[in-house]
Amino acid sequence: MRNNKNVLYIGTPFFGYYKQIITEFEEQGCSVDYYNDRPSEGALTKGLIKIKRSLMNYFIQKYFEKIMTETQNKSYDIVFIVNCKVFTPMMILKLKDIHKNARFVLYMWDSLTLYPNSKDLIPLFDRAYSFDSDDCDNFKGLSFLPLFYCKTYENVGREVVSERQYDIVSVCTAHPNRYVILKDLFPRLESKGVRIFSYLFLNKFQYIYNKACLSAFKGSKSIEFKFIPLSEKENLEILKKSNTVFDIQHNQQSGLTMRTIETLGAKRKMITTNTNVKKYDFYNENNILVLEEYNLNTIENFLKQEYEPIDEQIYIKYSLHSWLETIISDENSKRYFIVGL
Repeated sequence: MRNNKNVLYIGTPFFGYYKQIITEFEEQGCSVDYYNDRPSEGALTKGLIKIKRSLMNYFIQKYFEKIMTETQNKSYDIVFIVNCKVFTPMMILKLKDIHKNARFVLYMWDSLTLYPNSKDLIPLFDRAYSFDSDDCDNFKGLSFLPLFYCKTYENVGREVVSERQYDIVSVCTAHPNRYVILKDLFPRLESKGVRIFSYLFLNKFQYIYNKACLSAFKGSKSIEFKFIPLSEKENLEILKKSNTVFDIQHNQQSGLTMRTIETLGAKRKMITTNTNVKKYDFYNENNILVLEEYNLNTIENFLKQEYEPIDEQIYIKYSLHSWLETIISDENSKRYFIVGL
């Protein structure tokens, strides 16, 4: 369906997802103006915003004024902001003041536990969605909408391959709980012949901070981490060569990671620590192993099982196309959980 809407989209250029979102907006008939939600993608800027935002206030204000100046004479139907990590309620009110006819939509793809400042922003939006069901239960005005998989992952799922190079692939940011678990578990699995590709990414500035301040990183070595994230193309190439994706949720959020939904899109099996995945309608114990204890035999037996296709209607519901349809149409959330749970 062609929507013919003008959209101002503000969000982090994380792993190139913003490009896929813009493309999907355009394929659904929208015209899009895009802005990063941070003044810069430099390591120092991102690190300071995360550790002590007040040091960046001057630059954030200047950047916001730039967006205001460049968009003030344009007419938008939708102002779509993802996460809204750095903008204040006053900034959002100013943006609403110059775009009075636009419907303001917020999507949180991180937990409010990690970005508590965003709680004050929710009432300012006409519609606010979150991928985190616990946040939706606890904060009035949040509608539940899981993350999505892009067409590139759908294409991976269509490929038929008889033998793949890796039993397990793990590409993730090195949050403390992930680092502790992977450092212990992967060497033990490899000693039993399990073929693993592991890529632990960390911002270099964040690594220095973590090593100095977090107990989980005491004794860590820089050689254990990658300081340049894999590109989307590199991610896909590794996934094509892998049977099972290993996922460890951030310990302060209940929503399913992007990796979980992409694994669904690519029709790969998954090992995850997120017990909430059992609530979702795509859950199949043949495809998804929920790790509640780190039993090597259980993992080995799971790796030997073949992937089992799921219902096509359920599969489509988690696509980027369906996700953006919900954003554009302002419709209520669909049903995503197994009936009765």
